[in-house]
Amino acid sequence: MATRKKMQQSSEEAGHKPFQALQLELQKAGYQEQNITFSSARAITLGLLCALPFVALWGVIYRLFLIDRAQLSDAGGSAFYIMVLIITAVSVFVHELLHGFGWAIFGKKGWTAIHFNISALMPTCTCQAALTKRQYLAGVLAPFLVLGLGSAAFLLIYPGTVSVVTMMVNFVAAGADLMIAISVCRQPKDVLIADHPSQAGYMAYSKIDVSYKK
Repeated sequence: MATRKKMQQSSEEAGHKPFQALQLELQKAGYQEQNITFSSARAITLGLLCALPFVALWGVIYRLFLIDRAQLSDAGGSAFYIMVLIITAVSVFVHELLHGFGWAIFGKKGWTAIHFNISALMPTCTCQAALTKRQYLAGVLAPFLVLGLGSAAFLLIYPGTVSVVTMMVNFVAAGADLMIAISVCRQPKDVLIADHPSQAGYMAYSKIDVSYKK
């Protein structure tokens, strides 16, 4: 257990040190820093509110147009919960990989700026480089575009228990990403974004005095 904790602390430090160096570099370059991060409770609440319209929309579509040809699972009790757990675990893993792909492909530093970590038994991905709004949004929204909309397409093609659960899991998982994306879109055009290594949100850097509220 002690070894596991040391490994986790070492991994977290590996994510924070480049972030701190980036902060210092941007501040020396004359950028003003704004901390746009969200508490866990607020991120969960706002994330669910952002995900709810998509879950509700596809739930209605399923109920009105797809249920007649739905492939319903016979799994009940523990078998059903195991299925949900497997879908969630796979989706979360791919979700974080997609964040990395988006930032690596659209960012200037590629995979060298991408850091993966395990926190509270959950995989996480952060980008250790300053990005433009478009570059940052590409990584933030990648899971929503690929897994969220992809699972909706899966529901249309193969309606049933598995596709409904997959759709719900992936839209809910992308809720906090949508919340952050909305916040980023409200930032000035020339702002630089640095992903926060351990909290939901980011640091915004601008050379002009901008008053911003979350």
